This record gives sequence, structure tokens and C-alpha cells, in this order.
Amino acid sequence: MSFAPPGPGCWERDTAHFPRPVTRLCAEMFSAHFVTGFREGARECAVLLDHVEWRTVNGFMFMSPRPVGAPRGVSKLPPRLLFRLIIRLHPEIRRRIRRAETVFTDRPWRAALEEWDARLKPASVRAHLELGRIEPTTLDADALVAHLDRCQAQLAQMLRQRGRLTLPCLLPIGDFLAHAMDWTGLPSTALLRPLRGAAPVSAGASEELERLVAAVRRDSGARHDLDAAPPEAIRRLRHRGGEVGAAAAGYLDLVGHRLVAGYDVSDPCALEMPALLVETIRGALEHPGDAGGADDVDAVRARVPAAERGHFDQLLAEARHVYRLRDERGLFSDLWAGGLLRRALLAAGARLADAGRLHAPEHLLEATSEEIHRLLTGAGSADSRPPAGELAARARARAEGCRAVVPDGLGPSIPDPPPAGWLPPAAERVSRALRAASDAITREPAAGRDPAVLHGLGASRGVYEGPARLILSPAGLHRVRRGDVLVTMSTSPSFNLVLPSLGALVTDFGGTLSHAAIVAREFGIPAVVGTRDATRWIVDGARVRVDGAAGEVRRVP
Repeated sequence: MSFAPPGPGCWERDTAHFPRPVTRLCAEMFSAHFVTGFREGARECAVLLDHVEWRTVNGFMFMSPRPVGAPRGVSKLPPRLLFRLIIRLHPEIRRRIRRAETVFTDRPWRAALEEWDARLKPASVRAHLELGRIEPTTLDADALVAHLDRCQAQLAQMLRQRGRLTLPCLLPIGDFLAHAMDWTGLPSTALLRPLRGAAPVSAGASEELERLVAAVRRDSGARHDLDAAPPEAIRRLRHRGGEVGAAAAGYLDLVGHRLVAGYDVSDPCALEMPALLVETIRGALEHPGDAGGADDVDAVRARVPAAERGHFDQLLAEARHVYRLRDERGLFSDLWAGGLLRRALLAAGARLADAGRLHAPEHLLEATSEEIHRLLTGAGSADSRPPAGELAARARARAEGCRAVVPDGLGPSIPDPPPAGWLPPAAERVSRALRAASDAITREPAAGRDPAVLHGLGASRGVYEGPARLILSPAGLHRVRRGDVLVTMSTSPSFNLVLPSLGALVTDFGGTLSHAAIVAREFGIPAVVGTRDATRWIVDGARVRVDGAAGEVRRVP
């Protein structure tokens, strides 16, 4: 398998969100709609980045930053004199530099969070619940096509929404990290600990789950229902009637159709993995959790120069205020909409398979949006509708691609940011904040030299020893058992359904602000992320010792 740059410029592999090959539908929609929203957020936050372009190579997602005013494919900074001339003459750069002078006093992320809480999130939930109440298997052919169109339009809107909120939720966190690193010399692994407890949704918290747990505690029969096999346990809770049944229905309506293990329609929804839902409910019954973070704040603050502690408190307060939006914007936007689209596609795929036009219902997930429409409506010529064998081949290629050795980058290296002093102070502060946040999401440590130890980033403190459960694809999540050490490529915010039963978490990819790191910190389980080789170095079932403070994983004889 060969890898060539998909276009001019420098390209980095996006392992934080897409560690495995993606479907064509996912690539098509993400590249169009998330990018549109990202552009809007970049303008609001005065970031000198127009957008990030995403393209696939052999099914793997690669991304390339596109600075404002830079020619497409630029791979290095211009000389300083030319750079200064550009920022003085380019109208959009000038506008953003002026905007940067007020961005940390106007705090647009607060307005974004207020809009999220007051309008965007409630509207998203209503739309998702409305679509979720429609059972696609009961629709006739025309109604099913219309339902698919609605689901796809909803996902497009949610991707744009998530993209628009990306920079508003990252900028205050990055600003806190950039300043705190200067003051304390501490790495982001230590500086992000004081944020623990500020994102309860990342630990699966919701009013719906609280109501269900309270109802089950008052009903001994409901507790007995949870001891049944997972599919039966879920069925019994939902149909129990009374307070438990209503609470169970409310909780399952909230989380049931969310994609669990990624951002692609090829990833399963929670309702397809009832064992995970049962473990989440059991975990909430047994471990209500704690807010955490207070001791970590004191430890970090003590290292800040006395004259800067007031500023430190302000920056930390801003970071904590917006922290939950990083995971919420996905959980209530595209992860939910993507799951609803998946359900509709599988229903449509089942009809095509029954008619002999597909080898399996899930093969419809391999088609583009135009191909899906033509397969279901018969529009276009026969040549424009992919045959069953072609879609089956795409599914096999994606599955086999998971084992491929993929380069981290294609084309020239991404250029360094402008040196200190090249930008006006306010614009430079914005640039440093974005860089600090981006590094915390994606930057992984250099490989360690000890072959007996797997090195990564200590994302969540604690030491745990237990059996490794190697999960290379979402289909394997049903194998996770209570007390396992989950070893996987990367995770999404919806992994909060998996973590309550885990002893520890180890990932190949991701930094200290990756979703895996956030969720592990909120649950308070040891986690080591960004190891690069965990899924190759650790054998399924092997006993391992995870040190979340040192960022080390060791095999236990």
C-alpha cells in the first residue's frame, strides 16, 4: 500500500479522530461540513488559520492547515519583511489582528457556551429525539428515502455546529496552558489535572442517568433485572413500567443512538452494544464519582510566581468554565446524528440485501451519499449504481487497512509558527493558545528506549494491574469485561459508556487533551495515551501494569 500526498502542501495523519480507515460517506461529509463550521469559529476567535483541510489516502484521514492569506500548498514561512508586509496589506489578516486585541476581554467562548446551553444543545436534542422516534424499518420505500435525507441533513448541520465550536472551546484552555507552562515549567499532563470535575458529561453524567439510578435504587426488582443477560436486562428496564420504565426510556433515548467508538457511520451505536449500557448503569449505581481537581489546583498554583497567581486563577476559571464543551459538542451533535443516520442506512441496507442487491446490509455504509440515493431510488444509469461486489470489496479494504503501516505525514513538514515578535502581541497570544491546545490534543512523546516498558503520556494518575483487552475495531467492544485494561487506538467522547467498568486505559494515539484523556481523568482511572505501539506491543489477555503518573505500561510475568 503506497501513500502519496492528496494535494499540495503538508499533510498530517489525523489519528485523534480517525485512527482507522473511514467510509467514503464519512470523509465526504466531514470534509465539507465540519470545515465550514471551523471557518466560522476561526473568524470569531481571531485565529490566523482559515481552516484545516481533510482528505483520505487509502481510506485514512490526513489533514493540512490552511493559514489565512497563504497560497494553497505553502510549506514554509516567508522572510520576515515579506511576512510583515502581508499582515499589513491582507484585509482579512488585518481584521483578525484587530479582533485579537479584544478577544481575551470579549471572551467569545462565553457567548458560544451561552448559545450552546440556551439554543443549540436543546434544539439538537429535540431534533435527535424526533428522528429517534421514527422506526425506519416500518417506513415504505419513499418514506425511508425521505427519512434518510433528513438524517443526512441533520448530520451535516451537526458537523458544522461541532466545527464552529471547536476553537471557542479550545482557545481558553490553550491560553491557560501556554501561560501556566511559562510560569511553572510543568507539562500539560500536570496542568490539565486541575480541570478534572469541570466536564461531568465526559464521565457519563446526565439528569436522565441520575433519575434511572435513583429509580433502580428504590426498586429491588429493577436491581434484579440488571443481573439478566445484557439484551434482556435492557429490555426489562425499558418495559418495567412505572418510574423505572420511564427513567430507562429517557436514558436510552438520550444515549442509545450515539456512535460509541468513533465518528464514522461504520461505528456501532450504544443500543447495538447492550452490555456496555448495562455496565454503565451498574457503574453509576456502585460508583457515584467525585468532582476531584481541588488538590491538583493547589499543587500547580503553588509553583506560580506570587505576582501572577491572580492571573493564573482567572485563566484557570475560564478554562474550567468552557471545558465541558469540548466533549459535549460531539456527544450532542454529530455522534448522535451519525448514529441516527447509521440506523437508517442499516434499515435501507437490509432491504437492498433482501432484494439481492447487496451482500450484507452494512455494505450500504460503504457508498457515497449520491450512490446511496441512486441505489434506493433507481435514479441514474445502472453504471452509476455500485454493484454489490464493489461495496463488499470496499468493506474488505477498510477492514484490511486497519493492519496497514501508515506514515504520520505526507509531503513537506508543517512549517514552524512565526517566531516571537513577528506578530503583534495580542495576535501572538492567540497563536500561542491555539498551538498549546493543539499540541495537547495530538502531540505524543518520543519512543522510550527500554524495550520492556511502553512509554506514553500519563493522562490520568494512578497505578493499576490487570488483564489487557486488545480492541482493534469497535466490533470487539463487547469483549470488554469489568476490571480490564482497555488497549485501543484512540477513543471518542462516547467511550464514557465503556470506562466505568475498566481498570485502566491505554491508547496508541492522542495527547493529554484528547477525548480519551479527558474521559479517563473524569472517571479517575489510570490512563496512558499516545504510546504509538500499544496495540502491537500488548497481547490480548496479557497481564499489564499501567502507571498513569509516569506514563508507562509494563508487562507483568
